[in-house]
Amino acid sequence: MHSLMLRNIWYFGISSKDLKPGQIVHREICGVPVAFGRLSSGGAFALRDICPHRGVPLSEGRIRGAQVECCYHGWTFGTDGRCTSIPALGENDNVDLTKIMVRVFPIRESQGIIWIWVGDGDGADVPTPLVPNVGETQPQIVHALEFAVNIDHAVVGLIDPAHTPYVHESWWWRRPGEQKDKKKNFSPSKLGFDMISHRASSNSKIYRLLGGTPEVEIAFALPGIRIEHIRAGRNFYCGMTACTPIDENRTLTTHMMWWSIKWLSLLRPIAMPFVRSFLAQDQAVFAKQAKGLRWDPDLRLTGQPDQQAKWYFRLKNEWERSAKAGKPFKNPLTDSTLCWRS
Repeated sequence: MHSLMLRNIWYFGISSKDLKPGQIVHREICGVPVAFGRLSSGGAFALRDICPHRGVPLSEGRIRGAQVECCYHGWTFGTDGRCTSIPALGENDNVDLTKIMVRVFPIRESQGIIWIWVGDGDGADVPTPLVPNVGETQPQIVHALEFAVNIDHAVVGLIDPAHTPYVHESWWWRRPGEQKDKKKNFSPSKLGFDMISHRASSNSKIYRLLGGTPEVEIAFALPGIRIEHIRAGRNFYCGMTACTPIDENRTLTTHMMWWSIKWLSLLRPIAMPFVRSFLAQDQAVFAKQAKGLRWDPDLRLTGQPDQQAKWYFRLKNEWERSAKAGKPFKNPLTDSTLCWRS
């Protein structure tokens, strides 16, 4: 059996927009409290969000210079996790501060995303997902919601093509009566699989905003990252959805959007309600699913509509098997064609 939360991999931690200079933000990732912080100089860091003195979260404190100060007794820690001062100590207290440490999490910041390494080492040999065409620009929209299911159910819902006309039924997206036969080609990637570029579905009305004949490419990568890239002539849209396990029963899902159409940026206040509505529909169905999962039912993945879910579990199993054997991960998937109705 695979574990719910993979180790030795990069997870989406927090968006750059949500971590301003001088700010400390609490997150829980894989059941571990994390304090993301940013110095006034701009550098970001991540520490275990527990002061080793009395257990107060460091995120309840503040940043002073290049130090994190605990709100309880003023202990300070560098971004390397080392204790740098204990104000209450007298001159005769021979306390070796070098032995007092807070765990440091490796992070990478790019494209408006702060990725966090959960596991051993620093993740230098493992890539983080790359959003195509956007360079180092930050996303125009960031929206996150907590789902009341574990990461497996969140990811399976993320890559499930069959729920769209039912969960996301709307005039601007799809309706159940508008389902069409779909045939898509897939190829394995470094950490997942890609749906090869294809013409956008005619029953996805919102794609028409780009004009022309949009081409769509969708990439999925462990531990739970989906990137959709749509191009029509010189215009493009990129959407990234990242699932980050909070613990074994909750998942934070963050959706980020980039686009090249300048006039669309003027409509950002109008677009936000659509984004919130779309993710809220997923949140609502996951809340309903959680009611049934309390009874630990036997679940079935059936037919080609569920093949991407099967691939996800196969990738997870291979990731864990490779780690246990001390060998580099090798994608077990091959080129495939899938058919379904949605």
